[in-house]
Amino acid sequence: MKKVLLLLFVLTIGFALSACSQSSDASEKEKPKEKTQEELEKELDKELKEGNVSKSKKDDQIHKIGETFKAGHTNLTVNKVDRVQKGEYTEVGGAVDAKPKTIKNEEERLIIEVTIENIGKDSISYNFIGFDLKDKNDQSIRPVFSIEEKDRILMGGTLVPGKKVTGLVSYVIPKGEQKNYTLVYNPFFADTTSSNIEERVKDDIDYLVKLD
Repeated sequence: MKKVLLLLFVLTIGFALSACSQSSDASEKEKPKEKTQEELEKELDKELKEGNVSKSKKDDQIHKIGETFKAGHTNLTVNKVDRVQKGEYTEVGGAVDAKPKTIKNEEERLIIEVTIENIGKDSISYNFIGFDLKDKNDQSIRPVFSIEEKDRILMGGTLVPGKKVTGLVSYVIPKGEQKNYTLVYNPFFADTTSSNIEERVKDDIDYLVKLD
């Protein structure tokens, strides 16, 4: 999904730049019809089916809870993982008017505390979409949030060189299955506003942290 959103953004920018590069007499000619969002999505779907979309590289190490490791222009630490087996939560990306859900008897919510430190020379942004929880079948789990941790959730912001931020990401999984899940961190997706794309794209690497 992150690749899809990124490619849609690139395609949209590409069409915008193409339109701006037309000669000054374009007004005298019939202007090309702007492509709709649906058409852009169809083009992207074609790219995906033809295999022209590159996959993120994957770091060859499996990291552990409490370990600090270098990931691109950042240091990352998964400080701890708490388990909650009651309470309410809201799915990230759900409907605006969606009602909170209640944790079921066979479920639990993982509350993962992470610290990101900027070890580069330039300021970077950080965002929770740089994190992805995957099960043993490599399927992504949708992140959630709870009002109980509203002041501690890792949302987004900017880190100047040498500074760090600590926050929470949260997911609902089957009870007792924590050992079968891996937290994936991609610093490229975490830095969503950097203007130095050519430099930041070097950080498009998945770093894995085992949660057992």
